[in-house]
Amino acid sequence: MKQQKRINKILEAVEARIQDEVGGLIGADFSVVGGERKIVSKEVAFDSLQGKQICAYMDITGEVSGEGCLLIGIKDAIRLGGTLIMLPGGELEEVIGREEYSEELEDSYGEIANIIAGSFTKDFEEMYPKSCRFVRKEQEIIVPAKVEIDSDSPVANQSYYQVPFSMVLDGRQMGEMVMLMPAVTFGLGTQENVDAPSESADQPKAAVDEKVQEEKTDAQQEKPEAEVSEVPDIENKKPAAPKFDVVKHKKRVDLLLAECQKKMAAEVSALLGADITLSGIENQFLSKEDFFTDHVTGRQVLTDMEVTGDIQGKSYLTVSVKDAIHLGGILIMLPPSELESVVKEEEFGEDARDAYGEIANIISGVYTSVFEEQYSQKLRFIRKEFREIVPAKVDAASDEPIPDQSYYASSISITAEGQPLGKLHMLFPAEMLRLNTPKEEVKPEASPAVAEVSAITEQTVAATTEEKVKDGGPAVQSQLDIKGIQKRVDKILAVCREKMVAEVSALLGANIKLSAPDNFIVSKEEFFFDEVSGKQVIAKMDVVGELEGKSYLSVGLRDAVRIGGVLIMLPSAELESVVAEEEFSEDIQDAYGEIANIISGVYTAVFEEQYTKKIRFVKSDLQQVAPMKVDIDADEPILDQDYYLSRMDLSLGDLDLGKVNFLIPADLFQLSGLRQGSDLSEEGEVSSAVGSAATEELKTGKENAQRNESVDPKSIDILVVGDDEAEAAKIADVLRNSGQTVKKLSFKDNLHNYIPGNLKAIYLVMRDVNEQAFGVAIKVSSACSVPLIAAGPGWTRTKVIKAVKYGVRDILLTPASEKDIEENAHNNLLELAA
Repeated sequence: MKQQKRINKILEAVEARIQDEVGGLIGADFSVVGGERKIVSKEVAFDSLQGKQICAYMDITGEVSGEGCLLIGIKDAIRLGGTLIMLPGGELEEVIGREEYSEELEDSYGEIANIIAGSFTKDFEEMYPKSCRFVRKEQEIIVPAKVEIDSDSPVANQSYYQVPFSMVLDGRQMGEMVMLMPAVTFGLGTQENVDAPSESADQPKAAVDEKVQEEKTDAQQEKPEAEVSEVPDIENKKPAAPKFDVVKHKKRVDLLLAECQKKMAAEVSALLGADITLSGIENQFLSKEDFFTDHVTGRQVLTDMEVTGDIQGKSYLTVSVKDAIHLGGILIMLPPSELESVVKEEEFGEDARDAYGEIANIISGVYTSVFEEQYSQKLRFIRKEFREIVPAKVDAASDEPIPDQSYYASSISITAEGQPLGKLHMLFPAEMLRLNTPKEEVKPEASPAVAEVSAITEQTVAATTEEKVKDGGPAVQSQLDIKGIQKRVDKILAVCREKMVAEVSALLGANIKLSAPDNFIVSKEEFFFDEVSGKQVIAKMDVVGELEGKSYLSVGLRDAVRIGGVLIMLPSAELESVVAEEEFSEDIQDAYGEIANIISGVYTAVFEEQYTKKIRFVKSDLQQVAPMKVDIDADEPILDQDYYLSRMDLSLGDLDLGKVNFLIPADLFQLSGLRQGSDLSEEGEVSSAVGSAATEELKTGKENAQRNESVDPKSIDILVVGDDEAEAAKIADVLRNSGQTVKKLSFKDNLHNYIPGNLKAIYLVMRDVNEQAFGVAIKVSSACSVPLIAAGPGWTRTKVIKAVKYGVRDILLTPASEKDIEENAHNNLLELAA
């Protein structure tokens, strides 16, 4: 078992406890959702934060000890603290806007931080093998951009386990609260094991580059003597200045621009007295010609922003004339009908110009305040004159209306009172923000490790193909048989679910719902470390009859307490109390046991009636289980074998609870082969379905290409599927220019409406290379043999190998140039058809 998995499961319990206890303390509806947890350096941890933060120091004491901290945006700390001391709504919004962190608010948020520290302490003491306590110490206001990495303030320069929680208070989305836990303290690696920003926590970048570095060293050693005989005279030379890291600097600038977007929305809304939403920020390098040709249309209002301070220069703000009139009209309170008329006619009169000028002043003030406070250099943005321009008439080679140079463009979508408008663009000279490095050098993926990643892709595909060509036929047939069995079992489980809803609802005298059914193969370890969190109540159900074995029903302890309490008709207040305290008393155990009996009876009745063999499910006993303490090699609480897991979301009345998990031994229903067909074994065996898909494509690639040539031109050649809209659009455009018919889809769309059809390839375009994307890859590779190309950023050795084994034929690093895309298309389309 990985230590990281153990820690993550404990943190899931901590998350639930924080939600309950903080919500109870402040008397409001408070929820938290855990984000991506990973090992990071101090530098990466503070680079990822936006705006002023409240840093509460955390001492970790006991059998393990160390120092960490709890970080939260100052506005969120004020909101939580103000809610606790019951500040009136209007006053609370005012102090949040002014970021007034008074002594009273500091004390009230301190109480909340104490509760959070206590939540960590309770679950770690209960579930972690060694005793440890989290003690909240003093707090202070910090500005992340000004944190000195090499100092011990606010925390030591070492590796941390970054634990983010997204917060929602009374339906209002807040920012993230982040706990930094010293990684070494919890057995999560050393300082050398810190991930680069684009890497995953369990696959350090060092692992990707290790072999490349070895090869470099070998190559150096093999150089002829003549090539290495000249030794430079370094004694009299000054040490080289530290290399400026453009990638990291760009990330910091992006964080500042995101903070500007958030602050701008608040201040413009306050000025206009209307709900103004700014969303979908996109930052990119653009030439003057690219900007005016491809990114703006129609008449624009372009405002000069003089930059003073540590750097002198100019930036430029632009919105469409219609949007400037619309926003200005709201400020001067034009009646809706009149506003609609002047916008339509683009009447940018004196009143509208003055009103928009005030809005531009606010925007310049926002950029000034954020950059003065958080940027490495003091910059002030002063709004100067603005003028109307027509993009189509701009001469790219001239210095009007802006100089011909490289810009870093920050584009934001505007919505005013629920009505979508256009985009606001802020153009910063790239050189002014120290982002004047060519775009190709900015890519974090552009390193020697990339060459090795590509080699791994080719080697893995070749090995997969060679191995599966030998026995692809039988493997395909075996998988078809298993899929047939799976379909039958799934239908029976669906009937069980419907019958269970009816009978348990009748028993409880309350409506329950079992929704979002999902059936799949899991091991004992996968179940306890990946599928459940928090204490569970497991009902053992012996399988008897023509087949024999042991199955298990697992629900969260709190859910078992709740539905048992409903059965014995506990008063509402008492029910909420026992649920919160997880009091699984004898009376409640007996009540829940009756419910488990009903469920076992449902499975018995349905399987006896509809399954090919007569079997019964007999409930024997109940036990409480802490997943993190389960010994995988033992026979308790369940046997160590593969299970077919039938999972459902449970609701009671209008209350959404957790999940109901029914575990059936996979071999009992001849479903053990699903692991071979849909997953990887510990030795890294490639699934039969994926291998056979690759084999089939190699056999019939030429035939498919010939068939596609004669297909109706309106049919689709290539699907571009994903969640990175910008990259997907770029890839689709390049492919269309090469003569292909392209269809763009999102991950949520039904792919089966389009595959296999007459497709030549499918591009999977990901904003992040993650499990959601891999899940789509599995679906595609199991449904057809069309070449699948994965496009995304931050590829590592582990991710590449996993992608290939899930059916991906080739990798495209993003952001990708047109040349990269053309080359990739040539390799995957033309060569396969040859």
